[in-house]
Amino acid sequence: MKNLCRSLLTLSLIFSSLLTLAAEEAPSHHIDGKFRNPYLPADFQPSFIAFLKARLFDDMQWPDEPENYSKSWQAANLKQIHNPDFNKAQATLIGHSSVLLQYQGINILTDPVFSERASFSQSIGPKRYTPAALTIDQLPNIDIIVISHNHYDHLDVDSVQALTSENFIKNTNGSQPLWLVPLGLKQWFVQYEITNIEEMDWWQEFKLGDLTIQAQPSQHWSRRSLFDTNESLWASWAFIWPESEATEKFTAWFGGDTAYNPYQFKEIGEALGQVDLAMIPIGAYEPRWFMKTQHVNPLDAVEIFKDVNAKSAFGIHWNTFVLTAEAVDEPPKALESALQKNTIDAELFQAMDIGATWLQ
Repeated sequence: MKNLCRSLLTLSLIFSSLLTLAAEEAPSHHIDGKFRNPYLPADFQPSFIAFLKARLFDDMQWPDEPENYSKSWQAANLKQIHNPDFNKAQATLIGHSSVLLQYQGINILTDPVFSERASFSQSIGPKRYTPAALTIDQLPNIDIIVISHNHYDHLDVDSVQALTSENFIKNTNGSQPLWLVPLGLKQWFVQYEITNIEEMDWWQEFKLGDLTIQAQPSQHWSRRSLFDTNESLWASWAFIWPESEATEKFTAWFGGDTAYNPYQFKEIGEALGQVDLAMIPIGAYEPRWFMKTQHVNPLDAVEIFKDVNAKSAFGIHWNTFVLTAEAVDEPPKALESALQKNTIDAELFQAMDIGATWLQ
């Protein structure tokens, strides 16, 4: 009996040690099978009740969804998109956080949302007030699609299904795109029979030929329903092409959707050394008391620009859906003011039109 007790005690101590070791080795953004922001309280999550209270009862004026709105919008240059210079990078802002990044024969799509509404239903929810700069049928073959997180304005069912349909693959003479998603999100795709997918944690890398794609930190959260808060991770993404005989090293960074903190983006800047093109959110940021822990404003966006050592940038996450309280035309004005405050040339960080193409 004594031997049995000693054995049980020994097993208990070993099990306890293993649990302690696992806890110590777990990254700081992992917690109890879910995910968290390392620089916010462990139990942080935005309150939907607080949002409704602000939306319905605050004195702040919320903008209506504009009709026939065309400010800071243009149709994408399809000739340029379908005939890119192999040795020059280019990036076309399709709308909101959807960007087509093209370089050295590789076509990358970020957070594709082509539907009319950013919602669980196309009958209710935030309605697109500027059209996508091109349609899915007008896209070239897509090699890689990255997803920053699972909110409806970044992950859209209809767009996902259209981009994996036989018709799209046939029309573009391509193959099934590879989806790169944060941890915990693969299962969502599997339910739609999409299996060409890699699930990645922060700082993990995926290689396609010479191109390295790395999932990187951001400060946000995830939810598709009332019961799955933070069960999947959120991420920003880096795309790194090495130096070759014909070209210099080129690095692009996609911020996805994030708030600002003075740690993670400096860490990204240190890891990347220099970012040739940063795609940084500049919209959906008022009221600040509610949004500051989940969305940057233009002043924060400029801090990210500096932290990641960006040479050039353009704004994403604006001019598409009314999600928050600032006026729809405020982000570019606020960005200009923030750049002036930081004595940064406005040409280096632009609120370029939806449909415009950034050229290296």
